[in-house]
Amino acid sequence: MQNSGLNSNYKYDVLIVGAGIAGSAMAANLAKLGKKIAVVERDLRERDVIIGELLQPGGVIKLQEMGFTKFIDNIDAQPVYGYDIIYEENNYVISYPNKTGEPCGYGFRNGAFLQNMRRHILADENITVLEGSVTELLEKDNALIGARYVDKSSKEEKDLFADLTVITDGPLSSLREMLSTPEKKLNGYFMGLLLKNCEMPYSNHGHLIMGDHPPMVIYPVTSNEWRILIDFKGERPPRPGKEFKQYLKDTFENALPVSARKAFAEAVDEGKIKTFPNHRLPAKPILKQGGVILGDALNMRHPLTGGGMTAALNDVLLLCDNLKQVPDFNNKRKLGKAVEKFYATRHLGTQTTNILADGLYGVVYNPDLRKAFFEYISRGDKYAAETCSILAGLNKDKRLLLNHFIGMARYGTQMRIANSEATTEKVTQSFTMVKDAV
Repeated sequence: MQNSGLNSNYKYDVLIVGAGIAGSAMAANLAKLGKKIAVVERDLRERDVIIGELLQPGGVIKLQEMGFTKFIDNIDAQPVYGYDIIYEENNYVISYPNKTGEPCGYGFRNGAFLQNMRRHILADENITVLEGSVTELLEKDNALIGARYVDKSSKEEKDLFADLTVITDGPLSSLREMLSTPEKKLNGYFMGLLLKNCEMPYSNHGHLIMGDHPPMVIYPVTSNEWRILIDFKGERPPRPGKEFKQYLKDTFENALPVSARKAFAEAVDEGKIKTFPNHRLPAKPILKQGGVILGDALNMRHPLTGGGMTAALNDVLLLCDNLKQVPDFNNKRKLGKAVEKFYATRHLGTQTTNILADGLYGVVYNPDLRKAFFEYISRGDKYAAETCSILAGLNKDKRLLLNHFIGMARYGTQMRIANSEATTEKVTQSFTMVKDAV
């Protein structure tokens, strides 16, 4: 599946490794500048995955700015207006900011969304899409000049040359060590099921369920399906089987809203259980002439808050805006400066997404902190609204986020003191746990 002839001696302006969300968006956006682009993707078939199925409003805005909201069309995508936070038998609904011009989020099947993007780049005359596996990056004089790949259909090994090679081969990247010094930490695994013909307490909302069990996240992905993700800590994924199915029912079924329990039990019995590793990967790029790395290949956070696609689209738009200032990609100095500026400033678009995701993951696993979190946002007003604006990817104020984390710990401590549950040791522990979480 490719959309034009390949001349292996031809030098492209840009070579993109990976046609996932970041790679496809990068190709589509750069092609508008008239750049000649080659994209190499291992498998162009529609994928069936449990990640990348919730696009926060901040990510929708990035699509708008690129002019590609059509990628959400005709895939039965469901608008998402906020979250229902469920703690034990209590719940509180927080809504995304509803200011003029600010969109909602969307839930959809990742494969359908991505195929919309791929159809677009396949039809673009400036983009050559190739199906195959990149085996190595090509260097000359300590600069990247392209990549070698094995064509999927012919099994031939071919070389591609470009002024700029962009690595966007996702969370399981095999090339990230060429352009970064990764310190990847495995937090555990998300286990995913599709709940069919299911009713949740709040339609068109995500649901975060906390309690004396691993956290669960549920959100709509089609008009009659909800994705449920359950977090499992550990270095190995859970092994589906009869005993595991019974464990799922015993541990999680009664923690769900009553209206979802039947659909959950049916999904468990059906047995179409998928798992995916949850990684924390701080961004530590290496500046190398002719190359750049972005998206999940460079930087990951826990997917609990659904911020991955928003972070990736932030990367894409920022890098493309920098590259617009370089009319001729043969100008290595200016091209290098554009990449250097991207690395120096990308955190401004992703740091709050990362902090919130990893911080909240620590909170939901601690009994004191998850109770404090629920009580804190249940106060409403700015305590819920500002927190939700950061979750939505609309507010990127790092100081505001950290103030809310500290405020949450302080509020929880005050509540325990009022209930005569706190000691000096517990007060100290609360602030230490928040510090560690963020």
